[in-house]
Amino acid sequence: MTESIYSMTGFGNASVEAEGLCLRAVLRSVNGRFLDLQIRSPNALQELEPQIRERLQTRLRRGKVTVHIELEETAEQSSLPQLNQEVALQYIKELQRLAELSGTQPQTPTLDALARLPGLFRTEATRLDADQLAKSVFEVLDAAAVDLEQMRSREGATLATDLRGRIATLDRLVEQISQWAVGEKDRARERLRERVDLLLRPGELDEDRITTEILLIAERSDITEEIVRFRSHTEQFLLALDEGGEVGRRLNFLLQELHREINTITSKASAGEIIHAAVEAKEEIERLREQVQNLA
Repeated sequence: MTESIYSMTGFGNASVEAEGLCLRAVLRSVNGRFLDLQIRSPNALQELEPQIRERLQTRLRRGKVTVHIELEETAEQSSLPQLNQEVALQYIKELQRLAELSGTQPQTPTLDALARLPGLFRTEATRLDADQLAKSVFEVLDAAAVDLEQMRSREGATLATDLRGRIATLDRLVEQISQWAVGEKDRARERLRERVDLLLRPGELDEDRITTEILLIAERSDITEEIVRFRSHTEQFLLALDEGGEVGRRLNFLLQELHREINTITSKASAGEIIHAAVEAKEEIERLREQVQNLA
């Protein structure tokens, strides 16, 4: 079964409510040579970070991935303030003492004044069940990872379509080069012969030796092997796209080989149309390289 091709850029998020808690996970991914996870989570979840990291490493491919997890208590679960009766009575008692010491008539403090005093109300932290919390975290994390992978898969499919089109352009260019190269070796031999005839008078050097040297030089200008290897690399490129999976490194290697072959063609060829087509092929290879950098 053909695997999907994944881009390294994407976004995924998910949220879940359970046991009075609201959890949200947001995953953002950009290009990276390896899988680089950066996790940001509240203090209550930091003990789970090693498990979170391990869980994501089994799902995600290459890329720099930022993981942001938020934890909130719902209104039903949030702790409500409670009057600290002992503190309130002590405040009232001490205010009465203050009135006696100052020689003023004792007055009952107003509610507004009392409410401003620190420590008058207390809250009890909600006790979170560790197992339930971990289960909810992993649930929301998995859902966000699925969302991220789906986006990366869609992006990867779009990139694959673009890559196929550019490989078709390369195949067209190398086909033109191949057609122009037919007879190029013979033309090169004739040009060399003409130059030799202009420089030498008949009988000065052994004619057979001159012919042999001309043939050797003409052979060195032959680009047939480079064209064959170039076509083989583009076929392998398309095959890798068909197979899918983590193809980024393999495609990048094939592009290096394509660039090597087209450079050799450029250095060997003398025909202007071949050199022009080879330069155009180089530019297309660079565009391919930029796109391949986005693939996992």
